[in-house]
Amino acid sequence: MLTESARVVAVEETAVWVETLRQSSCGSCAARAGCGHGMLNSARAGVSKGLLKAALPADKTLEVSLHDTVEISVPEQGFLRAAWLLYAMPLLTMLLAAGLADHFWASSGLSQAAMDLRVTVAAASGLGAGLLLLRFLSRRMSADPDLQPRVTGVS
Repeated sequence: MLTESARVVAVEETAVWVETLRQSSCGSCAARAGCGHGMLNSARAGVSKGLLKAALPADKTLEVSLHDTVEISVPEQGFLRAAWLLYAMPLLTMLLAAGLADHFWASSGLSQAAMDLRVTVAAASGLGAGLLLLRFLSRRMSADPDLQPRVTGVS
């Protein structure tokens, strides 16, 4: 589990809205793009930047009130799956489309320039198809409770 500290800004029946605690050095850190803190700070699930909806435990073992500091966690497996989808799927669909176009048009008697243009258009179309597929899957994954941030403790 990837964990971060956050401050509660709103409380609902089954979830809380939190604002991740920003470190003063976060803006100058060389690893800010790859750390969990930077990822949670850039989440746009709320109406303003930095707000994140985190689910409360179903057994009601935690008492959370406004302005409490809580620990939130994101399942590591879900984070890795989302990262793989984000980075690999559009590239794989682009390469697949380019490879298929090259295979089917290789013996068509076209000039090299015409064949390269068609393969380039197919690669761009494959990239676009991968991005559309990613959008569909991300909407589907956003409803999965196993991939949502959870409150794991109150500080």
